Amino acid sequence: MNSAITVLMYHAVGNERGKCAGADAHYTITWRQFDSHLALSAQAGLRVRSVAHLLAAPADRTRSVAFTFDDGHRSNGPAAERIARAGGSADFFVNPSLVGKPHNLGWSDLRSMADAGMSIQSHGQEHRYLDDLSPAEVVAQLVDSKKAIEDHLGRPVTLFAPPGGRMPPNLRLVAARAGYAAVCSSRVGLWRTREGAWDVPRLAVLQSTSDAQLARWVGHDWWELTNRRACYLALASAKRLLGNHCYERLRGRLLRIGA
Repeated sequence: MNSAITVLMYHAVGNERGKCAGADAHYTITWRQFDSHLALSAQAGLRVRSVAHLLAAPADRTRSVAFTFDDGHRSNGPAAERIARAGGSADFFVNPSLVGKPHNLGWSDLRSMADAGMSIQSHGQEHRYLDDLSPAEVVAQLVDSKKAIEDHLGRPVTLFAPPGGRMPPNLRLVAARAGYAAVCSSRVGLWRTREGAWDVPRLAVLQSTSDAQLARWVGHDWWELTNRRACYLALASAKRLLGNHCYERLRGRLLRIGA
């Protein structure tokens, strides 16, 4: 079945100013924004689904939008409750070494979310950029995190989201050998399932993302997606040119100036 699906990538949800302890403000939206995104999806006739659900149920790929969350911030629990009340599901990518730490979800939270139909998946054992690691360390990040989540929750882990979107060239092979069915990347675009399910592009929802912009994303607006793709490619080039450490230092300074 040939379907183009918008896959959204969230991080944290905070108060009316988008502030949230323990979360990157740039990636934190307000509860008003989040509720509006759920409403916009419903108004467009789209069901909120997890990528895991859409992989398992191809017939549901039409008229769907996928919601995903990275990092396991504690605000993801209430977000999952809102999604469940709307009759939907979402993927939550967590780092087992950070589960239960301050500002993060605990294993009991994740079990409750899984019981409510949410998909709990891997974001690596720690939140480390894979392109900074040795081949053996990359394997360990995927294998150890998958085992830890499955041992704690008793459910299969089939999706991987690389921290920071950093993907070493051989990630597909490493992930396949570790038992993953797909990688949810930070590559900008629509998920065109006819082209294969392996690399699932996602659109990062930011504090600055307007309702009108998100409506264009779920409406598959060509011009909007082209602009977002150009921004993504420019950032990816900057990361490669500067290296992760220098890029993060520069980003931090720019965000402080703009705050």
